[in-house]
Amino acid sequence: MAEPQTQRDFVGYGEIPPDFRWPGDARVAVSLVINVEEGAERSIPRGDTANDLGAHWIPAPASATRNLTLESAFEYGARAGIWRLLRILQKHDVRATAFCCAMALQLNPAIAAALVRDGHEIADHGHQWDTHTELDDDAEERLILASRDAIQASTGQVPTSWYSRDGLKPGTRGVLAGNGFAYESNSFNDDLPHWGSGQENPKLPVLPYAGDTNDSGLFRQFPTAASFGNHLIAALELQLDDPRGGPSVMSVGLHPRLIGRPAYAAALDRFLAHANGRAAWFATREEILSAWKRTNTEQPTADGSPAS
Repeated sequence: MAEPQTQRDFVGYGEIPPDFRWPGDARVAVSLVINVEEGAERSIPRGDTANDLGAHWIPAPASATRNLTLESAFEYGARAGIWRLLRILQKHDVRATAFCCAMALQLNPAIAAALVRDGHEIADHGHQWDTHTELDDDAEERLILASRDAIQASTGQVPTSWYSRDGLKPGTRGVLAGNGFAYESNSFNDDLPHWGSGQENPKLPVLPYAGDTNDSGLFRQFPTAASFGNHLIAALELQLDDPRGGPSVMSVGLHPRLIGRPAYAAALDRFLAHANGRAAWFATREEILSAWKRTNTEQPTADGSPAS
C-alpha cells in the first residue's frame, strides 16, 4: 500500500500526551484572546468595494453603498465594548493576548495604550482585517511586515505571534519564523502547543486557537449570555476532569463588538469567576508557550517534524 503523500500530521500526541502541569499545578491553561478589529474591517469609506458583514446581526447584504448602521455596529466595539471587556479582565486580575489589527490601533490609540498598561500580550492580526490566502508569498510578507511594524509603533512592543483572518498559506510559517515572530496561532488541530509538521513549519512552535469557545457563536448557537457562559464552563470542566492524561489549553475568543455588549458581557464575568474558583491558570499565549517549552524539550527535525 502506497504511503500517503502529505505533510499533514494526523497523529500529534496520540493517545498518551506529555504528562506535566502548568504553573500552580494547574491542569488547564486558559488563553483569553481579544480580537481588536474595529475600524480595520472592509468598508466603503476606506476604499473597499463593499462593506464587511462581520457585525452579523445587521441584516445587510454586501453592497457598494455605504451603510452607516452597519459601520456603527463595528464602532461600538472601539467606543464602548473594549472598555467593558477590559474592566471585566481587571476585576478578575487576568491577562489576555490581543490579536491586533494595526489600523484599529491607529484609529484609537487609547486602546493600544490600555492594552499595554494592563499587561496584555500584543500579537499581529494584520494591517487591516483582510484575507491573505490569495496573495503570493512576497505580497503576503510585505503586508505582515507592515502590520508588525505599525503595531510596534502603536504599542512599543514587537508582536509575538500572527493570526490571519483566513488562515495560513504553505509559505507563511517560513515568513513568520524569518521575521521575528515567536510562534503562530493559525491552527485548530490540538489542545496543546506543538512544533507543527512539514517543511512549511521551520522550527516555529504552534499554539492552536479554538472556534467553538468563541463569542462569534453568539449569533448562532449561543443566543444568550447564559448559553455561552454554560458552554465555556462545560468546556473547562471536561478539560479539568478528562480521563486523558496531561494538561491542555482552553482558548476563548473575544470580540469587543460582541462580548462587550451588556447582554453578553455577563457570560465572560461568570466564566472567569468559575474558572478562578477551579484553579485554572490564566495566561497569555506567550506565557503558555514559555511554560510548554520548559517541560517539552523535544525539538523538530530539519524538515519541521518532531524528533523521534
